[in-house]
Amino acid sequence: MPGWLHSDPLPHLWLPDRYEVRSLRPGPDGAAVDRYHFTEAAYEAATRLRDAGLATQIQVIRLADGVTLFDLLAGVEAPAEEW
Repeated sequence: MPGWLHSDPLPHLWLPDRYEVRSLRPGPDGAAVDRYHFTEAAYEAATRLRDAGLATQIQVIRLADGVTLFDLLAGVEAPAEEW
């Protein structure tokens, strides 16, 4: 079996991240950054954090172009269709 230890790299199992959800929560370790591929998951994460009042600041950044889609303090909330 020549060459069996030298195979091509395996393809990625996970889809690439497209959104970064940043939040600041009360407490000493309150900063969190989560990444999502699916628009629905990123949108839901941001709106649930806002609606639950769990974060003092929430931002969602589209990784492809750096556009801020959601910013709690700045009052930015692009509709989910534009994400």
